[in-house]
Amino acid sequence: MLSAVSHAEIVDRIIAIVNDDIITLKDLEKYIQIEKQGKYVSINEYYRNIKLKEKIDPFIDDMLIRQQAKKLKIEVTDKDVELIIEGIKKQHLITEQELKEQLKKENIDFKDFLNGLKANQLRNRVLARVISAEILVTEERLKEYYNNHLDEFREDEYKLQQIFISNKRKDAHKIALKAYSLLEEGRAFDDVAREYSDDPTASLGGDLGYVKKDDLIPELKEGLNVILPGTYTHVIRTPYGFHILKLLEEKKGDLIPYEQVKTRIHERIVQVESEKRYKEFIEKLRKSSYIEVKI
Repeated sequence: MLSAVSHAEIVDRIIAIVNDDIITLKDLEKYIQIEKQGKYVSINEYYRNIKLKEKIDPFIDDMLIRQQAKKLKIEVTDKDVELIIEGIKKQHLITEQELKEQLKKENIDFKDFLNGLKANQLRNRVLARVISAEILVTEERLKEYYNNHLDEFREDEYKLQQIFISNKRKDAHKIALKAYSLLEEGRAFDDVAREYSDDPTASLGGDLGYVKKDDLIPELKEGLNVILPGTYTHVIRTPYGFHILKLLEEKKGDLIPYEQVKTRIHERIVQVESEKRYKEFIEKLRKSSYIEVKI
């Protein structure tokens, strides 16, 4: 019985008070689980790694934003969330059932996922109302940023090999893991590509030649950011299937003309300024609120 009571106390108790609202351990557990997108294991893991306290602050910030939404009479309807879901399905080329199955594999309840989307949209609308007033960026500031960050505006190129397993194949993920395990055992990348890859370059050992960094989809770009020339990525999932990329060489390309990146620079400056205003807004909310953390 003592064990059961102890477990109950760990699973759910009040861990913070924010004005007239409370935060329970279960609330934070769900927040962490959705925020980690499946990497989360259990609330006890966070206790062991002393990560729970790191997550309480952003959750409190979210609660303060929700409270502001209520004061400002800003709402997000179920129809709004449905439109977001439709966008996710189109972006990743999946059905709603496939989305639910993927969430289930990651131990995320579909209802909690919808609530997470709703909270994000609510946050965006509040911030658009209170901190995203027009940010003026002069031509002089844009050019100054460009001249001070020239290396950011070179078209990096990667010389790559690829093993690609189409998601149209039965057991595509298993096949991709099998290909990866063979690489780990020491098999040549060329040989594994010829045997397993669905890419038209399979007969060439998966040789893609030089590819511009900006031409890669985000998942592949992210995978390449963490490896060095001569090494290969883990299995990367994209809307099209499963990829393993080998980076043979990386080189700097030509400088992109200012006019071609002007819009990108503007967006970057606005983003930085918005984040600065957000921090100032949250700090102001915290100072004017009653917050008590019990962990």
